[in-house]
Amino acid sequence: MRGIRRRRPTQAMAADQHGVNEQTPLEHAGSPVDARAAMRRIAAEALILQDEAEAVVRGARAREGLGFLAPRGGPLVRRFFGLRDLLPRTCQDPADEELRRKLDAILHHHALAVWVALDLLAYEWRSEKISRQLDALDGLGEPAAQLDQLYAELADRPTAHYAAS
Repeated sequence: MRGIRRRRPTQAMAADQHGVNEQTPLEHAGSPVDARAAMRRIAAEALILQDEAEAVVRGARAREGLGFLAPRGGPLVRRFFGLRDLLPRTCQDPADEELRRKLDAILHHHALAVWVALDLLAYEWRSEKISRQLDALDGLGEPAAQLDQLYAELADRPTAHYAAS
């Protein structure tokens, strides 16, 4: 059957659109330790991205140019959504499942916060209410502190490599 090409799975196409570089979701992690380690890596990357996201939100509040902020903010939004896609689908341990749900919510919040800040900046000229909303932006708020706590909790939990030592 020459000329017929197989379609890529929608999940792979979505990963390409979000800028995920050939990494697959960790829904089939072999053990709870693998899921915990994956969440720790995802939280660590999110912490690194969080500083840049804060700067973009503050820049939108300061009315920095959209042409300057959008090239910084767009990839952040895609990467936060990409990190959500990399989270394990479920965790066997109830405590890990709670951490997974919190991490999922924080990543979603961060992506939307940057997106909304850029959107408000783009449409500020339309309404005084939008301008007031832009003035009210104050970084990523409480979820940023929660991400710090969540990463610390994940880092404190032993993994198989450390527990076996």
